[in-house]
Amino acid sequence: MKTQRILLLRPQDQEPCYLKNFLRRFGFQIVEALLDGVAHQTVIQTVPHLILVNTYCGQGHTINMIRDLKEDPYTREIPVLANLHSCSPEDREALIGAGIDDYVQTPFSESEILLKINNLLRHVKIIKELEECKSALEENLQLVEEQKLELEKNLSLAAKIQEALIPKTLGNIPNCSFIWHFQPSGRVGGDIFDVFMLDEDHAGIYVIDVMGHGLASSMLAVALSESLILDVERGSPLKRKINDAPYYEIISPREVIDYLNKRFPFDKYGHYFTIVYMILNVKTGVLKYVRAGHPAPLLISSQGEITELNGYGTPIGFELGEEYEEKTVFLESGDTIVAYTDGILELKDEDDQFIDYDGFIQLLKQEIQMDNHHYTLSLKKLSRNQGKLKDDVSFIEMKWIKFV
Repeated sequence: MKTQRILLLRPQDQEPCYLKNFLRRFGFQIVEALLDGVAHQTVIQTVPHLILVNTYCGQGHTINMIRDLKEDPYTREIPVLANLHSCSPEDREALIGAGIDDYVQTPFSESEILLKINNLLRHVKIIKELEECKSALEENLQLVEEQKLELEKNLSLAAKIQEALIPKTLGNIPNCSFIWHFQPSGRVGGDIFDVFMLDEDHAGIYVIDVMGHGLASSMLAVALSESLILDVERGSPLKRKINDAPYYEIISPREVIDYLNKRFPFDKYGHYFTIVYMILNVKTGVLKYVRAGHPAPLLISSQGEITELNGYGTPIGFELGEEYEEKTVFLESGDTIVAYTDGILELKDEDDQFIDYDGFIQLLKQEIQMDNHHYTLSLKKLSRNQGKLKDDVSFIEMKWIKFV
């Protein structure tokens, strides 16, 4: 334990103070000096933990010295204990006004002065610890602020990357017209979707919803988008090389889902995701799909009837050993497919109530009755007019009309 150092100041005309030997018996280091014109300098040189001043009535220089100590930033935090000898109430008040931290009045008991010394030293220790905590807190706050700026920078970059992966135009898909919408609940989200030509006759369509929100979910969504490449030379999970013309074959939706289950296990990434993956023959309208834990896409017939595409499958990542159900739908010219993420069901209406599934269907029916070419325009408007979203909102609407 570090020895506490006490500076004992006494007037020139006072005999050596017995306190010196008394306090040493209790383990204090005592430095004794005269209470004169250079006492302030003595304090600075000694750097004591406590100053004990023996003072008598009428010693104005003592008051001035204490006031100087308390005004000096290098010494003002050092506690001053005054030992008052025959001091009047007026002198005592003057010393208090000058800034002493406590006093004892002669005669006093040894236990009294020990109590006051230890209390003052304990107070200084607490103040020092608080200052250290304050300094550490300020450093931590500065670090947090720097990390916040770095996170904002990373979030902005992630948002730009994710936005770049959302289709800007889908006008190059024969016989198909599209409406789509992507709105993350935060700066970034866990939703991703795309439409692309697998060859001259077939289009691939997927909608993915990664569990959770924020940067981790968005980065997994980006990784999923990057993994679903079309380049057979790089080992595309959507097409594979074969030896006979046309030297490739399109991989079935169920095989694609099996690949994703093995490639993105939950125990590796700590996330699971849902997906609906569809392959459409753009010339014949034959649609094959697999739904892995995802909300069932909706088929809206040209007559306005709504049917769920409810093929069975569990979310990706768990490899539960259950077979995924690949189904086939034969579209008629004018039929529409709506694939979406479940954030849509958490949108709120004008009465601040969640629309839920029934409200979602009702919005579509209203658009159908208005004989619009597309049926999700009001849904898109509702999503944009929301305040803070509870979940990411994404949907893609495809109408197939046979021209060729």
